[in-house]
Amino acid sequence: MDMNMLEARERVVRAGRKLVESRLIARTWGNVSCRISDSHFVITPRGRDYLQMTAEDIVQVAISDCSYSGDVKPSSEKAMHAAVYKQYPEVNFVIHTHQENASVVSAAGLSSMKVEGDYLLLGGEVIVADYALPTTKKLARKVSNVLRRTNGQAVILAKHGALCFGAGDDETFQVASELETACADFITKQYRLLSGNASHSSEWAELSRYAVSRLIGKAVQPAEVVEAGYHFESERNETGFNLKLNNGATMDVKLNELDSSMPEEAKLLNEIYQSFNEINYVIHTNSLSVSAMSHADITVRPLLDDFAQLVGTSAKIVPPMDAPRIRAALKNASAVLLHQNGALCCGSNRSDASAVAMVLEKNCKALIGASLFGPIKPIHKLESWLMRFMYLQSYSKQAAKKS
Repeated sequence: MDMNMLEARERVVRAGRKLVESRLIARTWGNVSCRISDSHFVITPRGRDYLQMTAEDIVQVAISDCSYSGDVKPSSEKAMHAAVYKQYPEVNFVIHTHQENASVVSAAGLSSMKVEGDYLLLGGEVIVADYALPTTKKLARKVSNVLRRTNGQAVILAKHGALCFGAGDDETFQVASELETACADFITKQYRLLSGNASHSSEWAELSRYAVSRLIGKAVQPAEVVEAGYHFESERNETGFNLKLNNGATMDVKLNELDSSMPEEAKLLNEIYQSFNEINYVIHTNSLSVSAMSHADITVRPLLDDFAQLVGTSAKIVPPMDAPRIRAALKNASAVLLHQNGALCCGSNRSDASAVAMVLEKNCKALIGASLFGPIKPIHKLESWLMRFMYLQSYSKQAAKKS
């Protein structure tokens, strides 16, 4: 296939925006490519905002050796895309996603996922590529090995996400959609098998309560795990910070000028902003899976690459208003779980804090889902530390360029 270069680039740009809007990725995680000839494809650039991307940002890459020219660097996962194009001459479009349900299955320690139902593009089984650090040649080799054995148009990457491919962009997004639904079915089926609950309606809250009971060895009352979303948000300003509560109330607080009439949240935020100059935004989330883990009362460790990068080597569990322990937990992480009260997610701005909240929720969901399939196996602490270190280095460089 030979495609007009501009058309291919515009398709990739549209697909990148669609990935973000459909929540198949967070931030710049994930990537999109389109074949333009037997020898080349175009792919999203490294570390760019998909909603701000233009056709000029898209990079041409050689299928044979992943070489490219120009100042814009292609996605660091370009070798995975090249492996697909080498294996399947009929494939013209590839997307790498960090979609939620596929990520849950990716953390379960499985070698494959049997697919039941009318998911024609998945070939009856989705194979899981063994874990390797993201962006590495080792990961590309593992993906290439799996591609030789699969009959479908998707591969799950252990502790990472999914790789979906098709004849064009519409078909490839259909693959991603089928994969997400099939993974949800797979998780629900395992829950019903273990719990004996034959109901056709398995709400995630119900599944979460069951999984938490398995994790901590005792029953959890239904009222303890509920979905409540963001309880409050706060942003640093010139004199202190503002606080927006979920009941609509707002207040401006001057740093270190607190009085007894202020809510406990304001006192806690004062401690955080005073202790961490790099934190400018804090979100308190009590979303469903985060709430479940805060009731499990266990430290959450990385089951997914993006958690290790955005959050750190762990999100510790501490008492809700214990400022010293919360400060200690945030020294090496961007999130901290509060006992039976969700989590605090921090960032340099709202976008960063929201991404932390999104990735924390996904990792907690992965922990819940993976607990249904056997022992929990987090990413090795050294590998998690390395990913966190590299992410912070890269983030600092990008921030320096913007400034």
